[in-house]
Amino acid sequence: MKVIDVFYSESKNISCISVRYRGIKAGQKITDENGNLYEVYGLNINGRALLNGITQLLVRGEFKGDIVNLVES
Repeated sequence: MKVIDVFYSESKNISCISVRYRGIKAGQKITDENGNLYEVYGLNINGRALLNGITQLLVRGEFKGDIVNLVES
Protein backbone atom coordinates (compact mmCIF):
# COMPACT_ATOMS: atom_id res chain seq x y z
CA MET A 1 0.00 0.00 0.00
CA LYS A 2 1.11 3.55 -0.70
CA VAL A 3 2.66 5.57 2.14
CA ILE A 4 0.98 8.94 2.64
CA ASP A 5 3.51 10.37 5.09
CA VAL A 6 6.44 9.28 7.28
CA PHE A 7 7.73 11.07 10.36
CA TYR A 8 10.99 9.86 11.93
CA SER A 9 12.07 10.86 15.43
CA GLU A 10 15.83 10.43 15.54
CA SER A 11 16.03 10.92 19.31
CA LYS A 12 13.52 8.08 19.92
CA ASN A 13 14.43 5.99 16.83
CA ILE A 14 10.72 5.66 15.94
CA SER A 15 8.93 6.10 12.62
CA CYS A 16 5.26 7.01 12.30
CA ILE A 17 3.96 5.80 8.92
CA SER A 18 0.60 7.02 7.58
CA VAL A 19 -1.24 4.65 5.22
CA ARG A 20 -4.79 4.46 3.87
CA TYR A 21 -5.67 1.09 5.39
CA ARG A 22 -7.49 0.07 8.57
CA GLY A 23 -6.70 -3.63 8.95
CA ILE A 24 -3.24 -3.42 10.54
CA LYS A 25 -2.77 -4.33 14.22
CA ALA A 26 0.10 -4.05 16.67
CA GLY A 27 2.40 -7.05 16.38
CA GLN A 28 2.03 -7.43 12.61
CA LYS A 29 5.11 -7.33 10.45
CA ILE A 30 5.56 -5.04 7.45
CA THR A 31 8.26 -4.49 4.86
CA ASP A 32 9.26 -1.52 2.74
CA GLU A 33 9.96 -1.76 -0.99
CA ASN A 34 13.60 -2.66 -0.23
CA GLY A 35 12.58 -5.70 1.81
CA ASN A 36 13.50 -4.23 5.22
CA LEU A 37 11.39 -5.85 7.94
CA TYR A 38 9.63 -3.87 10.69
CA GLU A 39 7.22 -4.86 13.44
CA VAL A 40 4.27 -2.58 14.15
CA TYR A 41 4.44 -2.04 17.89
CA GLY A 42 1.61 0.45 18.11
CA LEU A 43 -0.87 2.67 16.35
CA ASN A 44 -1.05 6.43 16.71
CA ILE A 45 -4.65 7.39 17.43
CA ASN A 46 -5.80 10.39 15.41
CA GLY A 47 -9.58 10.75 15.11
CA ARG A 48 -9.58 12.93 12.01
CA ALA A 49 -7.20 10.58 10.20
CA LEU A 50 -9.27 7.53 11.16
CA LEU A 51 -12.41 9.16 9.78
CA ASN A 52 -10.55 9.59 6.49
CA GLY A 53 -9.43 5.93 6.47
CA ILE A 54 -5.84 6.68 7.44
CA THR A 55 -3.93 4.58 9.97
CA GLN A 56 -0.67 5.71 11.54
CA LEU A 57 1.74 2.86 12.32
CA LEU A 58 4.55 3.10 14.85
CA VAL A 59 7.72 1.09 14.15
CA ARG A 60 11.21 1.11 15.62
CA GLY A 61 13.91 2.38 13.31
CA GLU A 62 13.90 4.70 10.34
CA PHE A 63 11.37 3.66 7.70
CA LYS A 64 12.44 4.72 4.22
CA GLY A 65 10.23 4.18 1.24
CA ASP A 66 6.92 4.86 -0.43
CA ILE A 67 5.35 1.39 -0.16
CA VAL A 68 4.31 -0.75 2.84
CA ASN A 69 3.72 -4.48 2.37
CA LEU A 70 2.05 -6.69 4.97
CA VAL A 71 3.95 -9.86 5.84
CA GLU A 72 1.68 -12.89 6.04
CA SER A 73 2.42 -15.05 9.06
